[in-house]
Amino acid sequence: MARGHDKLNKALGTRNCCVLGLCAAWITGFAAVAGGIYCLYLDKAGVGLESNFIIPHGAREVLPLGLNILLTFLNESMGYIHSCTLRWSLQFDNRLTFNSNLRLLSSSARFKSNKWYANLGFLFSIILSYATTSMIFLGWNPALSKTFDTNEDLSRPVDEIQVSGVALIFFGIGLLGQAGLSTWALRTTQVPTWSSNPLDTVLACTDETNPNQLIRRTDRCMKSVHQIKEDSHPCKPKAKQGPACTAHPEVKWVLTLLWLLVPLGGLWGGAIYVMIRKGNPHGVLGNSWNFIPWFTGELSNDCSAAARCSDGTSVLNVGWTAKGGPWESIGSIFLIAFFQAVVTLALHCAELLVNLSRDEGIFRMAITEKGTDPRYNSIVAAFSSWQTITLFAFKAAVHWLFGLSINNDFILGVNMYPPQIFYFTGFALMVAVFATYVSLRRPMGPLPATFGHLQTMADLIDDWEDRMFWGHKQMGYGGAPNYAGTSKTRLEMPRLDEYYGGNKSRTSLSGSLISGMSMEHLAASYDMQYNGGMFSTYGY
Repeated sequence: MARGHDKLNKALGTRNCCVLGLCAAWITGFAAVAGGIYCLYLDKAGVGLESNFIIPHGAREVLPLGLNILLTFLNESMGYIHSCTLRWSLQFDNRLTFNSNLRLLSSSARFKSNKWYANLGFLFSIILSYATTSMIFLGWNPALSKTFDTNEDLSRPVDEIQVSGVALIFFGIGLLGQAGLSTWALRTTQVPTWSSNPLDTVLACTDETNPNQLIRRTDRCMKSVHQIKEDSHPCKPKAKQGPACTAHPEVKWVLTLLWLLVPLGGLWGGAIYVMIRKGNPHGVLGNSWNFIPWFTGELSNDCSAAARCSDGTSVLNVGWTAKGGPWESIGSIFLIAFFQAVVTLALHCAELLVNLSRDEGIFRMAITEKGTDPRYNSIVAAFSSWQTITLFAFKAAVHWLFGLSINNDFILGVNMYPPQIFYFTGFALMVAVFATYVSLRRPMGPLPATFGHLQTMADLIDDWEDRMFWGHKQMGYGGAPNYAGTSKTRLEMPRLDEYYGGNKSRTSLSGSLISGMSMEHLAASYDMQYNGGMFSTYGY
């Protein structure tokens, strides 16, 4: 492949799809703000209409899940724009080390759209949008009101809900904040390629027209990212590479944050449950551990030390009811957003672990029989990646469960439900286990691990082709080490008992040492060395 932008995959189709998502976010944001203002008008104007309607109880609880899925799609579109522009902002600052970065915790010194205050605004907007999804449709549970003996008019329909104009406005503000910052970054950042493929990033960084050109070091053909600080002395190939947790300095902090969610969730749920059992006057001790909160409206006599008890779900009422006016609604939104902040930040950081794993998997295709994919599409790759799909599902589910754990009742205000908090904690544990597994996986095969480390990838790639294969290229003579690199044809795997690290001879053709060897012979050679003789397809 020519070392110029004329051959670079600029992935304009990916950019256009993200721009469509960005436009959808603008439309949704403005519609939410307009709808919120209209709901406030209906509630205050006395025109005979109110922002209330009837919906089944189960649908009322599932509706926020649909909102979270929609919000996650919109956030991913805007997040891709934000992360891609950050990547090239860092590159123009000469500070880009890995293809994947913590986009909300990494800032540019040159581009204002990716400075720390812009990232802080983006994070606040994400938290605000997620915090309000469970508060837009405010349910009124007469059974719970009866349990608390609120003296409310119980003639209201059981399945009546109110659309909170205040929450809808803040939901729109959260989307518009992200959309505005994404548009700003889109318009002010020069992006050579919108592809998430680390190979495209390396090619753009090593281009001669790049002012901060990445220079390939010719004597490190067997050095992984874990050896980035070592001298360029020859070394033997490894049958198994190191994991991501020791390759990227921020992985351990991400794992710490994700695992911290588990004890925090347990302490939160435990503290609320103990407060209820100890007789907090605003608590109800229930016997039900249903996944979705459920109430009977009937009190039980055997309450032990609890203020009241029932056969429904345990709940602690905090107050700040929407009936108190917009200011109490705003207060409840920011109360929930305070709890939501840690969850949102942790799930955002989990993106780094998935992206590092995907970056490594993309490059490791060079030692498979297919080679690297010259028709890589970032959107298709995301939807076909089990790590990305799993994290996407976890994001929507965890935010939804958080909304079940703490939400706002139209009559009673903010409620916290210990059983749902424990279920939320269980899902947080699953996310932590998933992230740990992704971070501790050790890639198989002699190709040195890179995890998207750009300098390491540049050192390993000596010949750029549309479809690349990596392996043994030249024997060392006179005590010199062997040489490994890339080629447009499949190469023999490096010999585990021999040293590599030399320079490619100018007189030798790429891959000439294995010319005439069949694909079956190459596969068998690799299989005998790294799979114990069981002929199978390599995968990461």
